[in-house]
Amino acid sequence: MTAPLVCYLTTNDRATLQEILDQDPRDNAYSRLLKSKLLKASVCPPRSMPDDAVTIGSRVTFCVNEGAARTALVVRNESRDFPVYTVSVKSILGLGILGLRAGATTNIETDIGSSQKINIMRLDFQAPALHLQLVTAVISGFPRGTILLQPRD
Repeated sequence: MTAPLVCYLTTNDRATLQEILDQDPRDNAYSRLLKSKLLKASVCPPRSMPDDAVTIGSRVTFCVNEGAARTALVVRNESRDFPVYTVSVKSILGLGILGLRAGATTNIETDIGSSQKINIMRLDFQAPALHLQLVTAVISGFPRGTILLQPRD
């Protein structure tokens, strides 16, 4: 018996996925995975996100069906203008990667009914983590006792 795969979404990533679902409620492999992620994911503000979880804006190295490693930037939308090293959460592969942590492996159903095994090898960059590093660096430069306003999530 395998343990259920844990998925993490930032509040912004969850809102993006909900918007995608609201725009296209068809029943297919993509929408089933989308609904599953929305129902089962641990949703947290960006500052509470595990630092090895894939978010929109992350650069991640992964492999599909134990093939060659591939590094891609996870983006929100699809576009022919995007470089080949991007993968959109509007694709089954991008959605499958979103929310997984480094070292995780998952199987996703494709539109043709077959299964793809995705292995997250490492997280090279996480957008929320960079934001927090910058905020921490700025805050550390202020004298003690300075009152700072917190940004909203």
